[in-house]
Amino acid sequence: MNRVPSILMHAVLAAAVTAPVASGAQRGADADAPPPGPVRRMPDGTPDISGLYSANAGGANYGLEREAERRFLTPTSRGVVVDPPDGILPYRDWARAERIDRERPHRGYDDPTAHCFVSAGVPRSIYVPSPVQILQPPGYVLLLFERMAWRQVPLDGRDHLPDTIRLWNGDSVGRWEGDTLVIETRNMNGKTWLNEAGDIVSHAQTTVERFTPVNADTILFSATVTDPVVYTRPWTIEMELRRRDDEILEVACHEDNQDLGHLREVRDAWRREQAEGGAAR
Repeated sequence: MNRVPSILMHAVLAAAVTAPVASGAQRGADADAPPPGPVRRMPDGTPDISGLYSANAGGANYGLEREAERRFLTPTSRGVVVDPPDGILPYRDWARAERIDRERPHRGYDDPTAHCFVSAGVPRSIYVPSPVQILQPPGYVLLLFERMAWRQVPLDGRDHLPDTIRLWNGDSVGRWEGDTLVIETRNMNGKTWLNEAGDIVSHAQTTVERFTPVNADTILFSATVTDPVVYTRPWTIEMELRRRDDEILEVACHEDNQDLGHLREVRDAWRREQAEGGAAR
């Protein structure tokens, strides 16, 4: 049985969720809201960025480059790449071809987030359409993601783990540079996707994230990815994180994961077609 219409409905719903829709009452409430206060401070003077945030990501979970037309089964993205200036990821030829192949319906099963058992990775965990809770216990920054994952970032200047250890979220080490929290992450396993469009990273990925508070309710977030296996040069994305007066929820991904079966059926149907076509030849 063909399940593509079910997946299409999922994509339509995702587009609706990410669309900038607001009632007149909501817009009026935003206009009447007082301006955000100054950057909050910890007792030692460093910025207090603790709280719940959502990324104003412009559809980055469906593509990092700006798109004039919608890809099959995914919403469009406004583009969050700020370097290179043209907004185009500097792919090597083989990697661009692989990214394009990942758009095909039978490849949706290969996105690890479809399986619920792994993190979205770095930096994707920041811009999936669900919030992140930031905590600042002494000596650490903790990032708690609604999609069943967390990152523990030490600030004590320790070295990274040995290169032989590879993790879904990598190994993160942080430091403050003035008012900017800088987190360097290495030791990635190369299995994550950067979004549903299939933007690529490998085991050679190093990511430097910067969290710069603009005011009490806004953080300017950027991430610079260096991956010489996949890209010809480093590149950078940028977006705002906005504070929410809310709390993080428990996402029952496993219990409500109906998409994976559909994606498996699409993949298996494609494999059967390929096998039958090969046999006919």
